[in-house]
Amino acid sequence: MKLNNGFTLIELLVVIAISLVVLGGALAAFINYSERRSVLNAANELKTYLVAAQNRANAGDLGGCDQLAGYRVQTYLNGNVTEMSSQAVCETGTADTARIQQLPGGVTVSPNVDVTFQVLNAGFNLDDASEDVTVSGGSNSYLFTIYREGRVSEGDWQ
Repeated sequence: MKLNNGFTLIELLVVIAISLVVLGGALAAFINYSERRSVLNAANELKTYLVAAQNRANAGDLGGCDQLAGYRVQTYLNGNVTEMSSQAVCETGTADTARIQQLPGGVTVSPNVDVTFQVLNAGFNLDDASEDVTVSGGSNSYLFTIYREGRVSEGDWQ
């Protein structure tokens, strides 16, 4: 009587093939999750940056100015990295150097934000009542809205 110890080559190949399919699916899901987290973090950073500039304008933080007109927030592409800047806008005097922060790599903002929060809760300079801002990375896009009076919406995935 012959005892079979071990597995056949076919059995091993089937197990390896199934393992690779499962691993590939898990890897794809992880990459998508990582991209979504990066986009969400960038959108939250930008919204926080906008609110901080609005608060500085409302508080009358001179930011180096003799007389403050407001705080300007911009996003722009520097090479392949999106940056945000915030700087006081002066009626008179010279503003301090802009505060600059980078968003995570591979994340873009469309359209580029360029708004100035005016002092004393006067909102900011939008031509329309609101502007939609899309933060994208990979195949993921997160949309939120900024309103003329300075409010920023919660936002949602697109």
